[in-house]
Amino acid sequence: MSGTSSQHPIIGLVGLGAMGRGVAVNLMRKGYRVIGFDVNPEALAWLKTQGGEPAESLSKGVNAVDVLISFVVNDEQTEAVLFGEGGAVGHLKRGSLVITCSTMPPSYVEDLGRRLELAGLALVDAPVTGGKVGAESGTLTIMVAGDPANVQRASPVLETFGKRVFVLGDKPGMGSQMKVINQLLCGVHLAAAGEALGLAHRSGLPMATTLEILKSGAASSWMLGDRGPRMVSESFEDVTSAVDIFVKDLGLVADAAREAKFPAPIAQAAFLDFLGASARGWGKLDDSAVFKHYTELFK
Repeated sequence: MSGTSSQHPIIGLVGLGAMGRGVAVNLMRKGYRVIGFDVNPEALAWLKTQGGEPAESLSKGVNAVDVLISFVVNDEQTEAVLFGEGGAVGHLKRGSLVITCSTMPPSYVEDLGRRLELAGLALVDAPVTGGKVGAESGTLTIMVAGDPANVQRASPVLETFGKRVFVLGDKPGMGSQMKVINQLLCGVHLAAAGEALGLAHRSGLPMATTLEILKSGAASSWMLGDRGPRMVSESFEDVTSAVDIFVKDLGLVADAAREAKFPAPIAQAAFLDFLGASARGWGKLDDSAVFKHYTELFK
């Protein structure tokens, strides 16, 4: 790793899972000092091998950071990280920047911005898309919203792990609203791929050839190209993103649509496909296992 520049803010990174690890490595490669937080001791040990600094706890570690980046799973974990027992708020220096990269309800993020401001902290809403591969390669797409001055402070940090950084507006929550819409299409495309290949399977078509044909023309999608081979080979144990992640994310889509009084029937149908797969015990499998919802349920 390159040496840390004294001009860089010190980064606290919460959540050293598949995404957080790639982000940590990219930050350190660009010369940032990274203090890491995770409930998994193995993740903290990994960070140390990479040149980062594992922290014993949030309350003992965040007082040294200038920017706290959160890559936890959802709003419940975000709430615990910031306001729970031993949480970061109250220990961060006044004026510190909090960057949330999780997929969360837009209304929660909007309110979070107000609460952090009352605590003397600044929030940049910055959910990401691009998965583990994008995090590792530093090519994530980042959907940013927040006060322009805070966004300007966050931009050099975000650009270390994001190839495309889009500013959606000056109010936290707008980035999260964009991520919800992104997940609507991802979930629908993935469920549709599972449905099409499920029908091909039931019809006795040669699956590899079917996939090749579907990928060759207008029927193709990124999800079909990426998840289709896993469906054809029925390889669901190597998890890049789990079925239950889309249960969560499409649930957020349904909630956001309800708040906006906007009908989203196709998204709701996709949500039920993932929920059905999870109900049958496949929630921890790769999300391409939504294919099993069709092949097993309709035998």
